[in-house]
Amino acid sequence: MKTLKKLFRSPYFWGVILFLIIARAVTPIFILRQTNKFLANFSETYSGHIEDFDISLIRGAYQMEGFSLRLKAQPEEEFVFIQVVDVSIAWRELFMGKINTDIEVDKAKLVITNKIMNAFSKQPNESKKDSEEAASKLFPVRVGRIDVKNSNFEFAELLSIPEAQRWRISNMQGRLSNVTANENAPLSLLSARGDLFNSSTIKIVSQLNLLKKPIAWDVDVELREFNLPNANGFLKNKVPMTFTSGKLDLYSEIRSEKNSIQGYVKPFLHKIDVVANAEVFNGFKQFAIEVSAATANLILRSAKDKTLATKVLFSYEKGEFNINSAKAISEAFKNGFSEKIPEGIDDEISLSKDSMNISKRED
Repeated sequence: MKTLKKLFRSPYFWGVILFLIIARAVTPIFILRQTNKFLANFSETYSGHIEDFDISLIRGAYQMEGFSLRLKAQPEEEFVFIQVVDVSIAWRELFMGKINTDIEVDKAKLVITNKIMNAFSKQPNESKKDSEEAASKLFPVRVGRIDVKNSNFEFAELLSIPEAQRWRISNMQGRLSNVTANENAPLSLLSARGDLFNSSTIKIVSQLNLLKKPIAWDVDVELREFNLPNANGFLKNKVPMTFTSGKLDLYSEIRSEKNSIQGYVKPFLHKIDVVANAEVFNGFKQFAIEVSAATANLILRSAKDKTLATKVLFSYEKGEFNINSAKAISEAFKNGFSEKIPEGIDDEISLSKDSMNISKRED
């Protein structure tokens, strides 16, 4: 007790306390200034900014608020905004002798446009290097997992077009586990879900081998009871037709290994009703649309459950994208007149054994 009283009376004790209080107040301001200076100049393509930075000593965590990214050529167009990024020590890993962090992203908005994709594709190596440098600066400790909450993803031709004409997934929730993979555990696991056009839930499950060069991955996608009229705003300038009613179920499996992509998409259109628009698409595109519409009407008239379904096989190899059109047409006729295509994931596409295991890190 006397020792404690003596400690409280010591000017050195209160000096240390005062130093810690000042350091706690000043450090976030210094880090914020230095981080924003780095984000403004680290890339020739885009720049970043953080509105606020805070430290939580008790949790062993720090938070970045108002994180944004913009193309330098169009600084007025913000394509990434995250309200809160929380980075904390992964205590479950610490107790096992590993120092990892958990990242929680809350209320993020990502808008991808053709302009943004072109900007990154012109200098892919530089963009990759910039991203890695930014990640190492913002997250200096190895990452165990990333959680995404209450976030939105949108694809638009231009940022200025109305949201109704964008493909968008809202209320996204997801987790990427084992982000910092190693030779003993090479696979990272991703699970995510969100609302497509506020109409139905889309679910994604994926596994990735981040140690492979290029990265090997596979993904399963499931979309149920999507209300097709909700997509009319986006489809208006794409095809000369408007959905007045109908639901879409969709299932897909895709795999990417050694610069090659294989997969399939199984769409199921239930009780659809379509009206033609006044727009005219000349040439082969108009012909293809008319033939497709006539074929669909023939199948729908014959199908008892008024469902149009098919299975579309596709691949991407050596810079060429290929679709097995003959197979897709035959599957549509088979579903309409004889044998029904089973709904759901077929579980026929996954990573090869070589991509699921690795004996050493590949360079």
